Amino acid sequence: MHQTFILLWLMVAFLLSSTSNLHQVFAASVSSSSLPKPHQGLKALLFYTCVTHEVLNQCNESFTMDQSESANLGFTSNLTTVDEGFKVGIKSLYAVHDIFFDNEKHTLRTNWKAVWSSTQQILKSYIDDGKIIGFFIGDELFPGKIPLQDFLTALKAVDAFKQEFADKKLITWENEGGTNWVEFVNKELDGKLPAELDIFSIDDYSMNASQHKHFHETVIYPMLHPHQKIYLVPGSYATRAPVNISKSEWCCYGSKFSDCDSCMVERIERFYNWAAKDARVIGFAPWHWDSRDIDEVTPYKEVGTVDMPATRKLWIEISKLMQEGGK
Repeated sequence: MHQTFILLWLMVAFLLSSTSNLHQVFAASVSSSSLPKPHQGLKALLFYTCVTHEVLNQCNESFTMDQSESANLGFTSNLTTVDEGFKVGIKSLYAVHDIFFDNEKHTLRTNWKAVWSSTQQILKSYIDDGKIIGFFIGDELFPGKIPLQDFLTALKAVDAFKQEFADKKLITWENEGGTNWVEFVNKELDGKLPAELDIFSIDDYSMNASQHKHFHETVIYPMLHPHQKIYLVPGSYATRAPVNISKSEWCCYGSKFSDCDSCMVERIERFYNWAAKDARVIGFAPWHWDSRDIDEVTPYKEVGTVDMPATRKLWIEISKLMQEGGK
């Protein structure tokens, strides 16, 4: 009788153990991503974010702490935001555009040298502490918004400061919009981006991932110096406006908000699948995180990632894959 009880107890223990193991296997299979593992250099994720009311496509851009669910990077000129972000795992690129450039006169500020000198002294401790890992020089600066020589002057000033922290490998990023800048680079810069840039990106939401990939491989990559890398800037937005526009154009069609959200997921997955295999792509800077009034932005783009359940979930998944290390 005693032996029978022991035998029954061992059988129950074995079954429970097997069930637990099967449950773990099943759970792992359910939770595993269908997205590929990325290359080891694909790490950065930050969002374009308005933290003030947008007027005529202009606002104060920074980042918010709720982005820490997926983002590990942000750009800002607000040092309080730098401190708060670091506490939740978001490092910063310090935005220097307003130090150097006068937005109304489209030129260098007359006092940029003095302001930049004093700013450097403030930033040193933030760099030493690893809170600031580089600089965002600006958005869509050429052609026309800032004279080339003024742009290069700012780049060289930032680069000289970076040399004081050679061991930190600080980065400088600039973003362009559309394709009008290509002729300018070919004509004025002999077809090469300024060597002081480390990261370059473009935004063009009328192009899908395949078109972006072709444009990068045939136009942008030949412009890169060996050390330069790419951020991708996919659209990450939707609309609740009752519209009926092409799915291929703005990714919102019919009148259902869920159509925008699910379509954007499909498009972002294609961007990720490309980036995961391309060592020149080291990050994403989706536009945009915050939601805005319909009349503040180009129509049909007012809802941000923060209010898009499926898209927001996807960025969390992508972030996890990138931080796990890749291939």
